[in-house]
This record gives sequence, C-alpha cells and structure tokens, in this order.
Amino acid sequence: MHWCEPMQMWLVTRYEDVFSGLHDPQRLSSSRESLYRDPLSPQNRRKAQGLIEHLGAWLLNVDAERHGRLRKLVNLAFTPRMIRAMEPRIQSIVEQLLEPLAGRNRTDLVQSFCLPLPATVICQMLGVPPDRQDQFRRWITGLIPFSSAGGPGLNDSIDEANRSLEQLIEMFDDLIDRRRREPRDDLLSAMAVAEADGDRLSKQEMFGLCNFIFLAGHETTMGLLASGTLALLQHTDQFDMLKADLEGLMDTAIEEFLRYEPPVTRGVRRAIVDFTWHDRPIEKGQTVTMLIGAAHRDPEQFANPDRLDITRTPNKHLGFGFGPHYCLGAPLARMEAKIAFRALARRFASMRLDTDRLEYQPTMGIRSLKSLPVELR
Repeated sequence: MHWCEPMQMWLVTRYEDVFSGLHDPQRLSSSRESLYRDPLSPQNRRKAQGLIEHLGAWLLNVDAERHGRLRKLVNLAFTPRMIRAMEPRIQSIVEQLLEPLAGRNRTDLVQSFCLPLPATVICQMLGVPPDRQDQFRRWITGLIPFSSAGGPGLNDSIDEANRSLEQLIEMFDDLIDRRRREPRDDLLSAMAVAEADGDRLSKQEMFGLCNFIFLAGHETTMGLLASGTLALLQHTDQFDMLKADLEGLMDTAIEEFLRYEPPVTRGVRRAIVDFTWHDRPIEKGQTVTMLIGAAHRDPEQFANPDRLDITRTPNKHLGFGFGPHYCLGAPLARMEAKIAFRALARRFASMRLDTDRLEYQPTMGIRSLKSLPVELR
C-alpha cells in the first residue's frame, strides 16, 4: 500500500487487498464525486457541477440502497434472454467487419475491427438509430477524458465533456419519449417500461444508465479485443495452441486475456470512516484505489503471473470487478470476445504484428491501445 502524493490517494496492489477492498461497504464507498470535484479550481467546480452530478449517478459510482434499486430495475431490462438474442447479430457484425479485410495485406485492427464491433453491438442493443450512432460514439468519447481521469488534469477536459453531455441528453430525451410512447425490442424500451414494486427509472436515471452502459460496454470490450489479440501475436505458442483447439480453449483464453491485460485497471473507492489497513492510517474522505492490473500479477494468487497461459485454471481474475458492482455486461463481453477471437483465428490464422511501437490511450483506469497494426495472412 502506497500513498501517492501527486494524486492524493492510496494505491493498493496485492490481490488479497484489492479483492477485499472492492467490496468493503462498511469502510469504503464507490462514490467518486469528490475524486472529480476536489482537483478542480473553484470556478471549474461551478462549471462542472452538472457533469459531476451526472457521473455521480452512474451505476459504478453509487452505493447501497441506491445502487441496489438501480441494479434491480436495470436487471429487469438487461436480461439473459436479451443477451442471448444478440448472438446472431454479433456474428453478423463480425462477418461484416472482417469481410473487407480479406483482400488487404495490412490493417489497423483497432480501427477496422476492435473499436467498431462493441460500439455497433451496444448501439443496436440500446436502440440508438443507425443514423445517430456515429454522433453517439463521438459524444461518448468526449466524456472519457473527464470520466476516466483524475488529478489536476481534470481542469482541462471540462468544456468538451460538458458539450458532449449536452448533446447526449438532448438525443436521449427525444429517444426516451419515443420509446415510452412506442416501445420496441431494445434495451432503451425495456428500461423505459421496467417497473419493480411500483418503482420506475426517472428520465435522468435513464440518461446516466444509457451513457454508462455504452461507455462500459464499448471501451472495455474494445480493450479486451485489442489487448487479447496483441497477447496472442506476442506469444505465438499460445496462438498456435488456441488455433488447434478453438472450442476447447476459447473460454479459458478469454479469462486469461482479462487477467493478463485487464481493460479496467483500477477500482476507485472513498474512505467513509477512519481506519487502519496494514498499519497505514486511512483517513475519512481519502481516495483508495485498488490496482487491478497489479493484483493480476501477484504471485501469491497466480503462478508465473507474468506468463500468458490460455489454459490457466482456476483463474480468479478481477477483470469484471467483484461484489455488488460486478460488471453488468460481463456475459455480453464474453460472448462478443468468443465470437470475435474465433473468427479472427479462422480467417487470419497467420496474422502477425506489424509494428514494434505500441501506443495506449492517455486515459486513467482504462487500458486501451490507440492502434494495432497487423499483417494479414
């Protein structure tokens, strides 16, 4: 456990501690409002107030009764049946994206495949009209520098995030009204009519859920697809093993990708009481950040943790979190990954990495490649 002075937060690295810290509601809260507000100047705090309130209502950032209520209502809409019904659509999208690559020698796999696949899947699932999907993706991307950041740099990303949020709210305000009048077979309609014990989602809650579901299902799945492919290209023995037994090894391979290079690298909490942890004095109000990426390389939990092993079992990674905030879309992400990696391995069995310089997006908490140049064979 380390106190990071520049970021003014505790960093927790051991698997056992990260595991317990992700679900410690008596001492740690998931609320991030102070994480967003504290680094801002007084003027910027006023400017970002609506943005902070919006992000504070995301499912990831709420606790206890409020989280349970939102999760219960969303679960009525985001059902296993709905996820299973997406399988043929995902298969079709994968084929549509890979077909044009068949005649190429090289491609940037992030731009041509890893990025558009989850974005298209989530847009279709939500019910965002095809002619609005590109705008939707751009506006959501405009939120990321603020929603996924921390520290003084937040002051520089408020204006773009505010503009993006205004556009998103305007779009969803119209779509929600339409779905309440004329429901369709999509997640937005299901959330609009979901009711439990006489309780329904407000329009503001639906704004937050739609933006969060897209961001959580898009950025993280894109990271899983890109980093998983990179891992296979850098470990050709593992790639050869997977190609030899696609059906038998695919499930354990995906879990290993989530451990080896997790798309979500941290879980952020706020201390709600003073307490001592491993002789470290944690003060009420301080930020405590569980470093999932570090926990996944803890030799006390994982044998040979720096080695990619697609046969690894058991594999109790924390790639989808733990406890009440366990990822809502984990089954969908696993389904997308299975279809995508299977198709890539079959179509481009001799694919090779076409760069010796890899760059990642400069966002905190999300591990995402900027590009993945490959030679196709």
